[in-house]
Amino acid sequence: MNILTNPLYRPLLEILRAARNGIVYGGKLRFSHALVISLLYRSGPLAPRLKQVLEATKNHAEVLASFAIIYKACCKIFAHEALLGPKNLPLIKFVAGSIGSWIVYSQHFDLFHSGITHQITLYCFSRVMIACGKMLLDQYLSCAQPKFRNYAGDAILYKDLTANQQKKLKSSVYNKSWKYFAILTWGLVMLIYDIQPQYLQSSLRHSMAYIYDVEMETWSNWREFLGF
Repeated sequence: MNILTNPLYRPLLEILRAARNGIVYGGKLRFSHALVISLLYRSGPLAPRLKQVLEATKNHAEVLASFAIIYKACCKIFAHEALLGPKNLPLIKFVAGSIGSWIVYSQHFDLFHSGITHQITLYCFSRVMIACGKMLLDQYLSCAQPKFRNYAGDAILYKDLTANQQKKLKSSVYNKSWKYFAILTWGLVMLIYDIQPQYLQSSLRHSMAYIYDVEMETWSNWREFLGF
């Protein structure tokens, strides 16, 4: 029987496939980002800059592939009947993700590039917070059944709204939440950058300096002003 179709090897193949996908995704993502940053914002000989791009690509791919291997392996192990069993899949995935992040992202073992693990974790954190807010809103609407007024001024329970009306209501709340979240985030980041910039992540701090700190710049002609 072919190894690829043999059920005995299926768990191992799934782990390897996840690692492969992590390498491909991390490589594509970091290479393009690092290449643009190197060409646009860094100076010096081209060869060392390209070496830095390849190094950053390798580090990013290593992080995603390592987490994928640990996470998938833990899922397979804990799903065994002698441990948590397949019925506890949500708990298994939480535990597996926690173990994987402890090894890869927490910087406890100092095995992976700290800047990359820091960036990826912060990226996920913002998405997790938004997702948690949406889940809490759904739970509140379903359990509390608040009343809303239609155009005629009549009070209607949430459960009595049509599916389309419920969708529009949720979208309206999401949009308002995002508005206040964006306002607070950018207000705070500009304040912190002004009073204590050393506490911001280095790439964010450098990009903000490049964009906003133009008070001392001088330009003798339009060519210099436009950067050509």
